[in-house]
Amino acid sequence: MRRLWSYLFFAAALALTVACGKSVISSQGEPPELLMAVPADALTVGVFGRCDHALEQMLDSANVLRCLDYGKLAKHKAVLALCDVGSISPLLIIETGKADPGEGLRAATDTLPQTAELAALADSLRIASAQLALSRHNALLLSPSATVITVVRRHLGNETSILDAPNFDGVLAAMGSSDAIAWRNSGAGKLFPLSLCSITGKQLSSFLKGATEWTVASGGRLHTVQTPAERYYCNFLNAVSEGESKLGSAFPAEARLVIDMPIADLNQWRQAYETLMDARVELEAYGKRIQNLKKATGKSPLDWEKELGIKEVVYVATDQYSLNMVRCAKGGKREGVKANSAGGFVRALYGEPFSASDSCVVRHGKWLVSGPRAVLDTLTLVSVKNWPSKAAATVQAEGRRLTWTKENNILWQDSNQ
Repeated sequence: MRRLWSYLFFAAALALTVACGKSVISSQGEPPELLMAVPADALTVGVFGRCDHALEQMLDSANVLRCLDYGKLAKHKAVLALCDVGSISPLLIIETGKADPGEGLRAATDTLPQTAELAALADSLRIASAQLALSRHNALLLSPSATVITVVRRHLGNETSILDAPNFDGVLAAMGSSDAIAWRNSGAGKLFPLSLCSITGKQLSSFLKGATEWTVASGGRLHTVQTPAERYYCNFLNAVSEGESKLGSAFPAEARLVIDMPIADLNQWRQAYETLMDARVELEAYGKRIQNLKKATGKSPLDWEKELGIKEVVYVATDQYSLNMVRCAKGGKREGVKANSAGGFVRALYGEPFSASDSCVVRHGKWLVSGPRAVLDTLTLVSVKNWPSKAAATVQAEGRRLTWTKENNILWQDSNQ
């Protein structure tokens, strides 16, 4: 499942800060028939015009389903889902021919000789299979887990499927007409067992659960699907404006992960963020952090933010360290690395993943960079020509970049282009 993990992993990096894409709330047209055989609680589902596309996009070459010879069925429509049956197991559903009228959701009569051959081959490799008649077409189901096939039959017997999942109509709308993959953010703990630099898998999954209900990758874009509830981070982002980014002229040379949030209107941003905290029943804890820092330092982080006129906040990480960067309304004289009298302010004001290891600070023009002294002593900032000049947020990781704007959501842009 390497290809799918790469989609999810990069989306998770973005979601730590802004979630990703625009919300879609209504569907158009009739849903793909093969989705009728996907269990209602599947964590991930991909819809593809060709079976071989499904296998290439969602399963790595070592997966047992990639070892089968699909013959002509490789060009047939397919759906591939990931189901949680104690472990994550794939379910492949291939359209195999027109169903006989009146068959209903039961064992299908073979309409193509390749279907029986593929089912026999799967059996020889101990791959579970089932042949079903859906509303208009027959389908062949394949999974390394016999439990998955049992779950499908149980859901069909109850006349339920992924189509009955909450807000799945929005998922269908976001999928459009091209190959597409959708995953539940509530299943992030199962889908994101990964870390990225200083960001742990636990942090990734925890944030994603509250970012949106569904995330859809389709047509080179990421879309999110959720209700208008204020607790979702996606809706928080939709409530703020895009800002101007100046990071391209002060880019950390060694950065492996960069999360950049330009702020167009500080008052608007702060109001929206506090609304989010309130909706998540975290506003009191947020207020206590602010008050504790005020008592410890003699200055409120909120006053510090306003005095500096923060225009942009950036999280930077490598395998060895992490940094916080804030761009102020005005520049100042460079004084070299010194103790940070505002230690903890950035994390308190903007949340995770901003670094708590910000004991020292150095000024570079309008930028205040905070982190460990040993790192700041040797920090090099360079100019990059292609950094987005305006966005709600930009994330760059693993040589790829995703830029979120109100008009355009770009997935898988090479950061060197």
